[in-house]
Amino acid sequence: MELVSPEFEHRTERLLLRPLSPTDEADLYKYQSLPDVVRFIPWPARTQQQVHDALINAIANNRLSDEGDYALLGIVLPSTGQVIGQLSLMYRSKEDQRAEIGYVINPEFANQGFATEACEALVSLLFATGKFHRIVAKIDARNTPSESVVKKLGFRKEAHMLEEEFFKGEWTDTLIYAVLKNEWQSAH
Repeated sequence: MELVSPEFEHRTERLLLRPLSPTDEADLYKYQSLPDVVRFIPWPARTQQQVHDALINAIANNRLSDEGDYALLGIVLPSTGQVIGQLSLMYRSKEDQRAEIGYVINPEFANQGFATEACEALVSLLFATGKFHRIVAKIDARNTPSESVVKKLGFRKEAHMLEEEFFKGEWTDTLIYAVLKNEWQSAH
């Protein structure tokens, strides 16, 4: 089954990963509307309407079949059905077989290992598609919790780019972490 098909579901020890649906809007609003949550994400704290619009757009364009595609998966607590976060997948290069991942967790569920668990499953799923040789995570250097996730996963730090981006009114440093398929398979 295609990684982002509407029927796709993947269970981890504590989580369910699946494409987002219109019924997830209220759960998404709980964290996408918080300035602290979106501080390092390339969108502002969202209004209810902005969450709705972004969700409808994500559902309509959720694919990972070719270069330039972008997809989202919800991170769900199976016991309640609540979406507690999301994973982003970006197909960066078909020729170079490169994807990029991102993630965000509702702060009510932070520091419980959910982001690491979800990302570990995601990276394994991406490599299992046979489309990818390398997976990258670009992180705002101030976002130490996000950096901690990729370190736990075994990603390798490849770069610290100084004042690489003018982001939300200030120059920010970017960290590049990556893992190759053979490195991932050896460690997992």
